[in-house]
Amino acid sequence: METRETLEQFITHMQAINRFLRSNVFDQQNTPLTRVQWLLLRNLNRTGPRTVGQLAVHLDVRPSTMTQMIDRLEKAGLVYRESSEPDARVRFVSLTEEGLSIIRRTEALWAESLTEPFERLSESERYQLVEYMKRLAEALPKKS
Repeated sequence: METRETLEQFITHMQAINRFLRSNVFDQQNTPLTRVQWLLLRNLNRTGPRTVGQLAVHLDVRPSTMTQMIDRLEKAGLVYRESSEPDARVRFVSLTEEGLSIIRRTEALWAESLTEPFERLSESERYQLVEYMKRLAEALPKKS
């Protein structure tokens, strides 16, 4: 099988898993988050407080778009802004307890919803799958 065909199959399978996770989990929680809002919350959870500019670069959107998104998330009680100690002009965006709670609940539901299909693989296959996914993720170009 050629590389291009293999990649197309891989992408198709990744999209199927992603659709399954999004539809099952977000429908169960009745969360009105968009995909980009979800990615923003997850990024804050993984990296800690970030500036609007840092978030905009990471998610590849304009700073003005990011500001509007943060306004909506702040209004929903999922993030808050705070001034930097050394420079009050710099404002950081952080998760609220409710934002952190949504991340934890969603990721727990993801793990729960994939447990049964994942356990259909042998222990060796699970290990190999995780190892291959890790290697592929590490080979991706880094974004700031």
